[in-house]
Amino acid sequence: MGVNLATDLQRLRRNDRAMIRWICGAKPQDETPSETLHAKLGLVDIVSVLWSCRLRWYGHVERASGCINTITKMQLPGSRGRGRPRKSWMECVRKDIKVCGLTSVNPLDRAAWKRGVTTSRLLPTPVSGTPAAV
Repeated sequence: MGVNLATDLQRLRRNDRAMIRWICGAKPQDETPSETLHAKLGLVDIVSVLWSCRLRWYGHVERASGCINTITKMQLPGSRGRGRPRKSWMECVRKDIKVCGLTSVNPLDRAAWKRGVTTSRLLPTPVSGTPAAV
């Protein structure tokens, strides 16, 4: 059974909205927008939380001096099998960096990277995964 990222994100957002409506005591019949409830609780969209966690971990990995950094940069010998390869963690990180506008921030500069990830988390999250207008 294959993993569909769009379906998983949709299920995650649906669950997040249901829990926020439950916390606020809002009924679906009230037709209160989820953004209003998020603002009422001072929360951001769940997808931006996932992006920021992955980007924070990427910064940690880039600054690490141990084996974790060596392993992520390791080239494996041999050829790949047929078909499209699975999406790697690094491909997800590259996409997140591009979407969050962190291409000019150096992850080795801890303070700048942390500031960039925090400010990108506060930006509105695009629905389709495309970059937000800044």
